[in-house]
Amino acid sequence: MIRKSRGSEVSMQGHPGSDAAAARSLVNHRRPGFWAVLSAALALLLLAPSAFAQDSNPRVTFFGGGSFLKGERSFTIGGDPKRSEFAAGGKFGVRGTMDLNDHWAAEAAYSYGTNNLRIQEIATPIRERDYGVRVHQLTGNLLYLWGGSHSRFRPFLTAGAGLSRFNPTSEAKSLASLRFVDEPAPINSNSKFNFNYGGGVEARAGDVLGIRFDLRDHLSPIPRFGVPEAPTAGVADFFPVSGMVHDVEASVGIVIYFHR
Repeated sequence: MIRKSRGSEVSMQGHPGSDAAAARSLVNHRRPGFWAVLSAALALLLLAPSAFAQDSNPRVTFFGGGSFLKGERSFTIGGDPKRSEFAAGGKFGVRGTMDLNDHWAAEAAYSYGTNNLRIQEIATPIRERDYGVRVHQLTGNLLYLWGGSHSRFRPFLTAGAGLSRFNPTSEAKSLASLRFVDEPAPINSNSKFNFNYGGGVEARAGDVLGIRFDLRDHLSPIPRFGVPEAPTAGVADFFPVSGMVHDVEASVGIVIYFHR
């Protein structure tokens, strides 16, 4: 249980820490790394498959589905019980895949989804605030497929790693500047390494098109959006959550084959 007195909250406001937080936010906005990697990955996904030999069975999958981000946490601040969780949302993206042999394949993927953060005041009545969050994911995976490269029906298992970027919307930042967990806070994007695993089925309907079903779990550290986990001198708010979140993805996609 974490407690913070109201008096200490007020006395911490206006300290130089707010300037430091603003500086950190400015530095984060100037970092081009994630977006440079994302642009390069999208170019690779869309342009590279056609350059591979026919034996590698290059293909691109455009997919959409649901994202169920499991990250509920309960905690107490100043004697007031609270809960945070992420809402389920939609997800869409693109995957580029090529076979390494009859059973193994390599794959890179990008997806974009919506998983809004909810912070609830567990009182009577329950009060809830929603903060819009957009999730970008870049992943690289290995697949083990049953059936050869030219099979029409190929169940598979997959595992891989990548990067998840949890990006609050401008409206969420404005709302958090008035109140976030318990006090006003400047929030910003968080990038977290992720691990994913799952399986699915790829079915080829003809020379050019196919359909694919995926079920995956993406694991990453829970984002706090730049807000400290524990009370910090010079910072008004804190977000006492830790551990991992599970982003369960269920999707269906259209597969485009580049060689017959």
